[in-house]
Amino acid sequence: MKYPLSLKLLILSNIISGLAQGISMVAIPWYVASVLKSPSSLGYMYTFTLCGSAVWGVYAGTLIDKYPRKKIFIWFSLIGGSLLMMGSISGYILGTVPLFMVLVVFAATWYYNNIYFPALYAFAQEVCEAKDYGKVNSFLEIQSQATTIASGGLAAILLQGVELDSFHLFGTNIPFHLHIHPWSLSSIFLTDGLTYFIAVVLIMKIKYTPHTEKHHEAGTFIERLKTGANFLNKHPALWIFGVCSLSVFVVVLTHVILLSPLYIKSHLNQSAGTYALLDVYYAIGALMAGVWIRQLFRGMSTVKAIIILLFATVAILLLVTFTRSTLIFFIFSFIFGITNAGTRVLRITYLFHHVPNPLIGRVNSTLNVISVLCRILLSAIFSFAFFLRGDNIIWTYFFCAVFLLINAILMATKYKELVKDYSVAESAN
Repeated sequence: MKYPLSLKLLILSNIISGLAQGISMVAIPWYVASVLKSPSSLGYMYTFTLCGSAVWGVYAGTLIDKYPRKKIFIWFSLIGGSLLMMGSISGYILGTVPLFMVLVVFAATWYYNNIYFPALYAFAQEVCEAKDYGKVNSFLEIQSQATTIASGGLAAILLQGVELDSFHLFGTNIPFHLHIHPWSLSSIFLTDGLTYFIAVVLIMKIKYTPHTEKHHEAGTFIERLKTGANFLNKHPALWIFGVCSLSVFVVVLTHVILLSPLYIKSHLNQSAGTYALLDVYYAIGALMAGVWIRQLFRGMSTVKAIIILLFATVAILLLVTFTRSTLIFFIFSFIFGITNAGTRVLRITYLFHHVPNPLIGRVNSTLNVISVLCRILLSAIFSFAFFLRGDNIIWTYFFCAVFLLINAILMATKYKELVKDYSVAESAN
């Protein structure tokens, strides 16, 4: 298929800002856990951000459905870039980025993603034809994960630095001098902030004609929010699908932000390079899912495919619970990338076909609130002192496996209802 120029420009801006943003989101947890040596602060930071996200995520959905998505991209990119620059300046002035500014940048990036990615998918649904939804979602996942691979590799280099005087090729030692000093968090924030402003310039050039009918919905914030919830109430099985299909994403975020730095440091006794490379293995798996997931499950219902991916994730979580191997943890991250990205591509395509575009922002935000509440619960439990002692961090992965197992079983009980078609053309009211 031929992608609209408007979508190409948005994707290009996403690649530029996403590359630097990925480095920042790898650097922040490691900086708090290892440089500031405050793993408990990492848990509090994540929990605090999630609590705010529960409120912000709902409001973001109403903004996505009310205002032009192009304006949303511009304004929030400007805000995000400005806050990153403030974090960078504070680090240069004080010599190190204070914990408070790290929290501000982390929260700002998190909240930016809370509105950016739902708006991105809503925009894609708006400018593309229904027959292309699956291909577009797969392409967006491929682009996102390719960017993650690059940012993870760069993060590994920038956090540790590189001291290379030669490399081996077919048994021959070839002189090659490459010396890169480790970057400070201030420099990483500065680079990230600049890319936001570059993205704004690209987004301002976007011009498009919607394929879906766009209308302005009057009413207060509460009234518009209720419209999305009422749609889900008319389709209770869609509630189950929306929440359970997000469970892998819930565990992925908890793993990446909160658990993996402690697992690598306390259980595997590895360095920042291992942590950054973990992101690369995850992204390679996710990239493969974006390319092949639709072919892999061709002829199978979306719901059944997601249930299979849920059970596969349970299995790999149990594997890392009862092993102590860096190689297995890399393999786990690779498979985790496949199951999460595969679930996301299938889930979003299913929702595109079953939720009208004027409601997609609010429906997604309503479902995301449940996701956020689950993350808050998990992060609160995993912040207990018990999990921070010795290598007790392994039991967090066991809890995550149980959590996913419950969601897989719940979705399986609603299988027959979920495979029935809902009317895409149903009125928003």
